[in-house]
Amino acid sequence: MIPTATPVTSTRSPWRFRTGFGVFLLVLVAIATWLLASTQSTGQRAALDPDAAHPGGSRALAVLLGNHDHPVAKVTTTDDAVRRAAAGDVTVVVPFPYNLGGESLRRLADLPATVRVVFVQPDAFTLDDLKVDVQIDTAGIVDTVDPGCSLPEAASAGNAQLGGYAYTGDGVTSCYDGHLIVLDRPSTAELVFLGSPDPLTNEVLAENGNAALSLGLLSAHRDVIWLQRNAPEPIAEGEARSLSDLLPRWIPTTLWMLAAAGLLAAFWQGRRLSAPVAEPLPVIVRSTETVEGRARLYRRAKARPEAAEALRGAALARLRPVLGLSAQSDPREVCEAIAERSGWPAAAVGQHLYGPPPTDDQGLVVLADALDALTAAVLKPPPVSDEGKPS
Repeated sequence: MIPTATPVTSTRSPWRFRTGFGVFLLVLVAIATWLLASTQSTGQRAALDPDAAHPGGSRALAVLLGNHDHPVAKVTTTDDAVRRAAAGDVTVVVPFPYNLGGESLRRLADLPATVRVVFVQPDAFTLDDLKVDVQIDTAGIVDTVDPGCSLPEAASAGNAQLGGYAYTGDGVTSCYDGHLIVLDRPSTAELVFLGSPDPLTNEVLAENGNAALSLGLLSAHRDVIWLQRNAPEPIAEGEARSLSDLLPRWIPTTLWMLAAAGLLAAFWQGRRLSAPVAEPLPVIVRSTETVEGRARLYRRAKARPEAAEALRGAALARLRPVLGLSAQSDPREVCEAIAERSGWPAAAVGQHLYGPPPTDDQGLVVLADALDALTAAVLKPPPVSDEGKPS
């Protein structure tokens, strides 16, 4: 039975009611998504870890490489990876390139020619920092794809499950509709760009030609170095980029003109809020029942893209006012402002806020944790000096 209560009367403006209701819906969806994510095992958070045996880990591939006399050495810093790979005859795997700064990425790319560096799902920011002639062409879902190229590793593997980003560029060998490309450069490391991490995971390694493809890509040299960098590196001094460096010259002028037009339109259409109105506020249903019902619907429909969009929308709704940005702000402007405030690399911010939606529940858990950490980094209060003033 629906509980009832004696109606009470409040006075508030219609505009504030609509705004508050919209915020309530955003919070409700975020809570439902969190409830769905919390049902997953906490052991699934170390994605692509060569020591992790859960579906999203890569222990099976590490064991397979070891059985073929290609031992895997796991490191967590770029310095360790560069030091171990300096002698050559090494394959370096970078599962989260967006967590590395521009200087670290270029150090890996400048390793000797007897080194292969495999970047897993690098985004546009990572490609810009690498300073290579490679761009993102499209983004798609993970599916079984024919190699369609003469690369020995792909030709011997046959069909494999790939998707995510598709890349294009000059002087590259493109396979699997661009979801795997190889850039072979003289005197420097061979670079491999993999559009999706799926072939490396325990969950699908044994399907189709995933194992043969992963083993071929990572066994090109004697040893394998796995750079497992789960947290973003601090931004190096001199690497911060201003908005003017990222945008064409005509963009600022256009933005100023649009801002002036918006102010004029607001002044023209502006109205004072109407007089407060009285409205009944009966108790209809407990909020916990609504949250549980919404969570069950999301889980049954496997609506991961919608849940990810709700999480990202709620995070942006909290971060934009703090940074003085609006809902119409350009994504690059938002990423640069958040990166400057939080100390995270712009590449990591862009991946979490605007990257492809997660393809499984584990990815949704990782995204929720990353958005929580990013929001906390932006909203943390500034340090206080000895005089009691913010420094």
